[in-house]
Amino acid sequence: MERIDILKAAFGANAEKFEENLVADTRAQFDAYVHKVSLQKSVFETRSQLSQKVPEFWFNSLRNCKLTQQYLDNVDVDCLKHLKDVWIEHSEKDVRDYEITFTFSNKNPYFKEPKISKKVTVTPPKGSEHESLLPSPYDLDAPLFLLPSKLPWTSDEHNLVKKAPKVNVLEMEEFDEDFSGSAGSFFNWFETEGEDDMGLGETLLEWWSHATEYAAGLSSMDSDDGEDFSGGEFDDEESDDEDPKKEIDLSDEDSKRPKKKQKK
Repeated sequence: MERIDILKAAFGANAEKFEENLVADTRAQFDAYVHKVSLQKSVFETRSQLSQKVPEFWFNSLRNCKLTQQYLDNVDVDCLKHLKDVWIEHSEKDVRDYEITFTFSNKNPYFKEPKISKKVTVTPPKGSEHESLLPSPYDLDAPLFLLPSKLPWTSDEHNLVKKAPKVNVLEMEEFDEDFSGSAGSFFNWFETEGEDDMGLGETLLEWWSHATEYAAGLSSMDSDDGEDFSGGEFDDEESDDEDPKKEIDLSDEDSKRPKKKQKK
């Protein structure tokens, strides 16, 4: 059933007025998001400059955020320690479309070029099964799709996607009911196209907005508890304070991927 039909069943002759009210509310939320993105740009530009003064700022931010941490594999750790900046640029035509750019040090042994990027869009790819599912103009929860890209690996030895490929449960020779699949290397997402079934595009968008809090250990972005900047998510057993060089265990491959969150 269309929404208007449900409204008619509930409100009768007043249905169209309620429909207009819902559309107005959706438009207001969209306009507020556009305004927020515009206001925050200069703030995040300053953050990028400040982050250059802190070693491993972006790696620590990804590591300390529970929702991004689950996408990291042990093979990614050294590469991500070379990460110097992360930037998200929203499209001027549609703020829901954006490009995520990771900038690495020139001395990193993994990429021929210091910058890698991924474009995310709400427009379904032509020729795909989702082609006809165009989002409504102001829908901030529209499904996300990934445009094709290829990472400039320096060699097969440093190709982390080959070292830790994404494993789908349907591709396994023997089916295991308890195995939900593995995302493998974090960089598999950069080489994925089509529907963002990993949900990483939305997760990175949410994480990036609070990257400073995560880098400092003030928030864990727990999917169950929401955003918590109190620092109470970390106990003594999980803290790296005793050994600042200690690596975290990123081998938990059974974590469930987060559902798409509404933009705030």
